[in-house]
Amino acid sequence: MLAPLHKILFAIAITVPHVLAAQDAPPPNVSYSSDPEILEQGAQLFAQQCAGCHTLANDAIAPPLGGITSLLHEGQLTKWIREPEKVLASGDARANALLNRYKVAMPPFDHLATAQISSILAYIHHESDKRDLVSFKVATAQNQTRLIPAVEKSNLIIELEDFAQIPRLPNRPAYKGIAFMRPDPREDNAYFVSELMGLLYRLKDDKLTTFLDVREHFSRFVYEPGVATGLGSFAFHPDFSNNGIFYTTHAEIRHGSPAINADDIPDDAPEGVSPPLEWTLSEWRLDQINAPTFAGTRSEILRFVTPTTAHGSQEIDFSPVSDLTDPDYGMLYIACGDGGSINLKRPDMAGHPHAILGAIMRIDPMGTNAANGQYGIPPDNPFANSSDPLVHQEIWAYGFRNPHRFTWDDSPKPRMIAVDIGESNVEEINIIEPGGSYGWGVAALEGTTHIDPIVDAKIVRGATPEELAGTQLPHAQYDHIDGSAITGGFVYRGPLKALQGKYIFGDIVNGRIFYMNWDASLRDRSIYELNIIQDGVITDIRKLSKVDRAHLRFAYDDRSGDLFILTKDDGKIRRISNAYEATY
Repeated sequence: MLAPLHKILFAIAITVPHVLAAQDAPPPNVSYSSDPEILEQGAQLFAQQCAGCHTLANDAIAPPLGGITSLLHEGQLTKWIREPEKVLASGDARANALLNRYKVAMPPFDHLATAQISSILAYIHHESDKRDLVSFKVATAQNQTRLIPAVEKSNLIIELEDFAQIPRLPNRPAYKGIAFMRPDPREDNAYFVSELMGLLYRLKDDKLTTFLDVREHFSRFVYEPGVATGLGSFAFHPDFSNNGIFYTTHAEIRHGSPAINADDIPDDAPEGVSPPLEWTLSEWRLDQINAPTFAGTRSEILRFVTPTTAHGSQEIDFSPVSDLTDPDYGMLYIACGDGGSINLKRPDMAGHPHAILGAIMRIDPMGTNAANGQYGIPPDNPFANSSDPLVHQEIWAYGFRNPHRFTWDDSPKPRMIAVDIGESNVEEINIIEPGGSYGWGVAALEGTTHIDPIVDAKIVRGATPEELAGTQLPHAQYDHIDGSAITGGFVYRGPLKALQGKYIFGDIVNGRIFYMNWDASLRDRSIYELNIIQDGVITDIRKLSKVDRAHLRFAYDDRSGDLFILTKDDGKIRRISNAYEATY
């Protein structure tokens, strides 16, 4: 299936035929404040609101912003910050060229007041003058070459119904909101829902209560800057109904606490505009098993460092085994992103067994044989018996940029499925093998394509067989023509016959919902798109949520077989109520 990709010429995703004429136009007459208080406010807001994707001088997830105030008028920049989709729809040449390069539009920052935006622009202008920064010139691409087969449209329809509404917290940015929903193991039809800003809710019969406010327990807790900063994930111990033990991850600004990967970050690693983070894994124990709100004890299991706010701790979870004699029972999996290593032009910091960054870890949270004595290294981990002192024995698999979500399918045998959000052109669905290398980082692979992390990570070509050798190829992948950021879902084993045996997942940004046929043979590697109906009307997630960026997530109740769709910005939880093939 992958052979045709190897025959593709080194198609460059970004060509350099000509630069937009507007970028060479005379600079506007600029008048920005130089008041120290305004510049300080702008610096703080830049770190909180912008630095998760932008720097001033270097290309990253999004373009560098140094010099932009000498290229575009304040009014143009303000409109772009508040209404990027409208600017794109107007045909603005530079905006659309940037979209072509980065494959994803900036979310609207319409929550910022005019004075706040002005202070950010004043800070950018002041720093640009001080550091002699010139505006980034984006080249237009003549043709966008597809390197990955297209997602296929199916005749399969799903019907959605509203299930729950999570309230918007005060001063919540658009990119924060609900992130995970899991069944309450203690009671049917009850759920826990996490909010990135630090709350863990309990939902039962349309009644929403705050089960845990993480902010009350950690004085250094932060949810900005960064898209995924905050309460990262949560997971219940397999025996939670009896022992009341669960786990969370959260972010803190790096302050020097002992971290299991502190020595992985080289002294010469460049500083990002966004600060380094410490991601902390905590264990919580309920005093009363059936308590509606948390009361009990907490202890720290481990923490690890990311050099920027990008791609930190994503999902944590236990494999779904209930047999106490199974070696995987009670083992906790922790997905770690690359921390923005590629954006710092340091691919050496991720994607190998000497680095936690870009890896999925597997630990025994009840064990004590790890270096800090707070958790255990499972003896069947692939590197558990390594004699190399630099190897992290916690690693289960490595070579990921942003392993956003993972799950298991146990039919006919347990298989771990993890998705990886791409940088330049490819979104991946991976079947995880212990000790497997999945290509991101030092190998400079994104799916079956190759990037240049030093010169320009947006330059993509088909990888050669020699470059792919020794890595686990993705089970499936899709191109950034079809979407921008994958979010993992679940293999459906519920009552809706049309969905049974299908892995349901989607794209965070455009909200498209996809599926793959997931049987014992796994021969069909095609990706298909589902059609959506709600209240009898054909629709899509962005229309339902009334947003430009869907912020799509999935949840699954393996007891009832209900599959849910979550959208962060509007706080909606919707249930798939029906599924069937369209007849024409």
